[in-house]
Amino acid sequence: MNITKETVGDLNAIIHINLTEEDYIGQVNTELTNYRKKASMPGFRPGKVPMGIIKKMYGKSVLAEEVNKKVSEGLNNYILENKLNILGYPIPNMEKNATIDFDSQKDFDFYFDIGLAPEFEFELNDKVKVPYYKIKITAKEVNKAIEDLKVRFAEEEQLEKAEELTDALQGLFTEVDENGEAVAGGVSNEGFFRIEDVKLKTLQNKLLGRKKGDKVVINLFKAFKDEQKVASLLNLHEGPEEKIKADYEFEIKSILRIKNADLNEDLFRKVYPNEDIADEKAFKKRLKEDLATHYARDTDRQFLADAINEVVSMTGLELPDEFMKRWLMENNQGKISKEQLDEQYDSYAKTFRWQLIESKLHEQFGEDIQVKEEEVRNKVKAYFNTMGGDSGANPQIEAIVDSVLQNEEEKQRIYNDLLDEKFIHLFKNNVTIQEKEVDSEKFFEIASNTK
Repeated sequence: MNITKETVGDLNAIIHINLTEEDYIGQVNTELTNYRKKASMPGFRPGKVPMGIIKKMYGKSVLAEEVNKKVSEGLNNYILENKLNILGYPIPNMEKNATIDFDSQKDFDFYFDIGLAPEFEFELNDKVKVPYYKIKITAKEVNKAIEDLKVRFAEEEQLEKAEELTDALQGLFTEVDENGEAVAGGVSNEGFFRIEDVKLKTLQNKLLGRKKGDKVVINLFKAFKDEQKVASLLNLHEGPEEKIKADYEFEIKSILRIKNADLNEDLFRKVYPNEDIADEKAFKKRLKEDLATHYARDTDRQFLADAINEVVSMTGLELPDEFMKRWLMENNQGKISKEQLDEQYDSYAKTFRWQLIESKLHEQFGEDIQVKEEEVRNKVKAYFNTMGGDSGANPQIEAIVDSVLQNEEEKQRIYNDLLDEKFIHLFKNNVTIQEKEVDSEKFFEIASNTK
């Protein structure tokens, strides 16, 4: 077997593999002998079928399989032995590869295009400047959080009569005919809605003042003007349409008024049961801290994205773009069109460049950015601590962790989260951070425009 490489431009090359008969004939004959030993045909004793018949039956397929195996092994070994830093994987060169005739050919030539990674040096240091956004928590956001908590810790009050549009009615819907009589085998389902959700003002007024046990006939489709809402009330998510648009008798079983929680010590205790918060000022201060912690996760993720964009931009790595586009099309057959690839290629190219830089960072920082198996396990076990469990030497917890990590997608997600955390820490300690204070609205505008 003879293998050569022809350089085509800075980052492209063609690998030529020439295979002669002596490279494969020994293994082909061995395989055909094995076929003969196992062959059983009428008129011949087992294992005594003439080799001529065996070759006629299996020769071409055995030859093709062995040639492909030799080419694959030769190509991989050549890349490894010559330490070629390739991108993607080799792609057959359709212009140079001739049609193969396994019936008559003894020597074979194969050509493969390869894309080469650019050679470059990169060292992370304080010359890399990255913005870090600190979100200013406004009084408006704190007040919104308080209103959300009032709703979250609201209490239900049972009423005898509906008096306000915000009151909710729970009851039984029964399909009725034009005479108001129950339809035999018709739809019947219990549902719940607020009076204010009804779009017809006349029906809103008709429901106000109603008591438990009262019955009223409603055309739900006309009342709510929302087919999905009606389907949910009737548990008819797949129709049929005539049932959605039918009349229903609604028997009121209960009337509820949702009373939002008051801003007082009782709410403070419910939100922070392990803390002694006595007044509104202290409560708002604590909420502000929570919001800052919540936003810190977002600002860290944005910092990582900005750091990656900065180092990718600084290095200015060239790629064998046309080869990479061909490789992406091959690797995503049927999943992406050429037009879609052209639109999205810049994003793919940025990912390839970051992967090359990432390998340099691994050389520079080693274990600092390596995620170990034990760290993945501990991340899963930490979840049980936050739920109030004890993730110590607990066989049941260990079994659950094993079960979670059997899901490869979930395991990869946890691994990626941990790797992101390590890179965030790495960048924070090795680049020049430029702090910028913005409000949340401006921050999320910046984040949404980051590519």
